[in-house]
Amino acid sequence: MVRVQPDITSVTGAFDYEVPTAWEADGRADRVAVGSMVRVDFSGRRTAGWVVDTDVEPTADVEIRPLTKWSGVGPPAELIELAGWAAWRWNGRIPHFLRAASPPRMVPSVRERPRAQPPAADPGRVAAFDGPLTLVRTTPADTGLDLAVAAASLGGALILVPTIARRRALARSLRDLGIDVAEYNDQWERAAGGAVTIGTRLAAWAPTPRLQSILVLDEHDSAYKEERTPAWNARDVAIERARRLGVPCVLASSAPSLEALERAERRLVPERSSERNGWPHLHVVDLRKKDVPGLLTDDIVDLVRGPGPIACILNRKGRARMLACATCASLASCAACAAALGQPDEEHRLVCSRCGTERPVVCTECGGTRMKLVRPGIGRIAEELRALAKRDVLEITADTPERDLRGDRLLIGTEALLHRLERATAVIFLDFDQELAVPRYRAAEDAFALLTLASRLVGPRADGGRVVVQTRRPEDIVLEAALHGDPDRLARAQRDIRMVFSQPPYGAWALVSGAGAAEFVDALPDTVRTLRNDDRWRLSATDHETLLDALASTPRPPDRVRVEVDPLDA
Repeated sequence: MVRVQPDITSVTGAFDYEVPTAWEADGRADRVAVGSMVRVDFSGRRTAGWVVDTDVEPTADVEIRPLTKWSGVGPPAELIELAGWAAWRWNGRIPHFLRAASPPRMVPSVRERPRAQPPAADPGRVAAFDGPLTLVRTTPADTGLDLAVAAASLGGALILVPTIARRRALARSLRDLGIDVAEYNDQWERAAGGAVTIGTRLAAWAPTPRLQSILVLDEHDSAYKEERTPAWNARDVAIERARRLGVPCVLASSAPSLEALERAERRLVPERSSERNGWPHLHVVDLRKKDVPGLLTDDIVDLVRGPGPIACILNRKGRARMLACATCASLASCAACAAALGQPDEEHRLVCSRCGTERPVVCTECGGTRMKLVRPGIGRIAEELRALAKRDVLEITADTPERDLRGDRLLIGTEALLHRLERATAVIFLDFDQELAVPRYRAAEDAFALLTLASRLVGPRADGGRVVVQTRRPEDIVLEAALHGDPDRLARAQRDIRMVFSQPPYGAWALVSGAGAAEFVDALPDTVRTLRNDDRWRLSATDHETLLDALASTPRPPDRVRVEVDPLDA
């Protein structure tokens, strides 16, 4: 007798099935184990499922049906248990997570890979894995190779990276050192056989046996957050997985998130001089002092006409509108939380969509009472850039098909351009205020992460690369931290703000939307606070346990409800 979790999202429980006696003769019965992928008859149809328990005592007076097919090897027992925790942690269903841990194609068997000779590793990097949850602060130029080799030297290792490009580059470097590597999930069987496993978000669920360490590179990267519901975070899955197995987990980042800073039990920080030298030269252009309207200032003329690749960034995707003073050009920002202020139609007030603070339509810098909308577009700027640089300009957004970007090119695009380039001689943020003042509680962290990504492309200051930032807020703490190559400055400032407003990680948040959201929110217990913003609600509680228990105990209405725990865009 075995217990099977059907691969049906709406089914919340597991059900008992019998292993057919005919399977004893042909050996299929010996293959049935926790994690096996099978097919069963369920509610009048045949469906896939996972064996979640074996040697089950049958329930009296209940008809037990036989398994109909053994499909292949599935996730190991530790990931079955982890999926149950993740379903609670992100208010999801167990099948969502078991699918993430399952092979993309059916695997009949797994061959254990031979144990390889441990590679030579930097003793200092190996020491990072000697202890509890550790945060290693790196520089933007650090590729993470030394930490990855250190993890591999300990035996079975799981290494997470934010992008496929990073996965390929790191896997290639490790293979050049003679390390047996599996790229997840393309090489699921190889990972299950014991190879050092490298992958993006999904690799947090890789079936790695003999696991001795977990490494998360660029732990701050938002790519680790699943966009679909349940919106789980691979970094947090890795931390919990390491805790359950009793193995070290190292989080590495040049822009550590507050979540990592608060959870880490120890922190390893480089010497100030080496950390500062690991950042490129940063040039800040104050748009308030510019005489000519537009974003193509005199400061960037020589750069865009020089050798490339040159990347000009103008990030518009998912951004709220911004206002600037018509007299002095200062950005209208909230005095409480520094987010951009909007002006409701035909209303004589400025409103912060992040914390709700309101004030009259008055500039805090010069006292002016007229505001102008700041919203140039990539297409228009690209035309001006072609005329200014007297050369062709290539536009790149998330929707642009993949293409070779190497060579002496002048490019303009959204944040997606930074993820596609391998290197650049200069990165120019044409209007960085979009990042500094976007009404999200993580705006400052996200803006700093963009600067670290740009800094990695141009290399450390010794390489001569440059990052140019045009802004109306040159004194912003994000720019100050990047100028000094000191992420601690930003962390201290953000910690104070988040504590005052009980924002994560000093409180637990969730977003609820959908046709049934109002009914669901009304049924929540009093331990959860609610705030409506247009067609969605923000839920908050003092801690995750309180919030998650409330979500789990509240019945779902008939209409669709989307719940996102730990939202990044709140």
